[in-house]
Parts: sequence; C-alpha cells; structure tokens
Amino acid sequence: MKREKLWDRRRFSFSLLFLAVCLLTAAPVLAKRAKLATNISPLQAWDMVQNNPKVYLIDVRTPAEYQFIGHAVGAYNIPFMFLSDKFIEKGRIFKGKKMKKSRYQPYLNTDFMDYMKSHFKADDILLIMCRSGHRSVPASDLLVKNGFKKVCNIVGGFEGNKFHGRDKEERKLLKKYSENYGRRGFTDGWKHFGLPWTYKMEAKYIYEPHKK
Repeated sequence: MKREKLWDRRRFSFSLLFLAVCLLTAAPVLAKRAKLATNISPLQAWDMVQNNPKVYLIDVRTPAEYQFIGHAVGAYNIPFMFLSDKFIEKGRIFKGKKMKKSRYQPYLNTDFMDYMKSHFKADDILLIMCRSGHRSVPASDLLVKNGFKKVCNIVGGFEGNKFHGRDKEERKLLKKYSENYGRRGFTDGWKHFGLPWTYKMEAKYIYEPHKK
C-alpha cells in the first residue's frame, strides 16, 4: 500500500510538471505588468475615463512618438524618458552605461516626478501608458512609491507587443508567411482595440517645459 501511495504521489507530481511545461510553451508572451500599481487593459482604461472626471490618461512616451505615431484622445504627454540626439553604437558608453543596442539612446527625464507632483494630487486616478509597457511599468510603480495612491498601468500600451503568435506552431507559420510578424499594433494595445486616438496636438496636453 505504501509503495502504491508513493507511486500515486509521484505520478501526480509528474502530471503537474508536465501540465506546467505545456502551459509555458503554449502561452503567448505576456505584456509587462506593474508590481505596485494596478494593471488594467486599454478597454478598462477608456471605460474609466468615460465614467469618472478625476481620471487622467498620462502618455509617458517621447514627444516625437506622441506626435507622429498618434496618441489616445485626452492623454497628457509627460515623458518618462527622452531620446538623445546622438547615435551611440552597441558597447559604447552613454551617460555612464554600456549600451546594449546601436541607436539613438533613451535617457530618464529627471524632472518626471517633480512635474507629476506639481500637476496632480495624490488621490487622483492616474492611468499610465507608453508604447507597450517597458516605460509605463517603472513609471507607474515609481508613482506609487512616491505617494500616489490610485495609479494604473495600461497593459499593452498604445501599440501593443510585437506580434509573435499564441504558440510555437503559430509563431513558426507567422514568421514564414505573415508580413506582420514581429510588428506592433496587432495585439494588446490601444490601437488594437480600436479605441479613440488622434494625431491632433492640443497645447493643454503638452509637457509644459516644451511650451516655453
């Protein structure tokens, strides 16, 4: 009886392990999520904006992205990072760090938190958005750490994650046949859900230091 119970436990453990492996290999890559702020979808964000006047959409992308790629209707552009005007190759040093990619390098907006504190209250509902989550996640969590009580990270951001498919087989076929493989705008994001966005620039939503 003891051997049978031991075998049953082992078989159960192996089954759980097999199931976990299957789920991990079949699941799509998930959008980045905040640890301290609340994570919401673009649909939930727009619903909140429509039903509460104390909800503010904050787009933390660079001004160039906000202007040329478009932005959610009613979103304030308050950059969490800026883009340098110098092209730095991979491996070279920029602002004390070795760069991982050859490109115009991004760098932190050191005035971000002071600006947020001077323009919003601690109990305002702040919905933070970037391109896909790589900036909205740290920005959202930083806001929570600095006393903002109602901060939400918009999962998937404005353009969403890169389109890689739901599982290994679909990824293989997408890569082989689809011109949209690896592009943004086909999953997760604000545009993907068909929510209101625009190219129109309004002064009241622009980062104030840039209007002087």
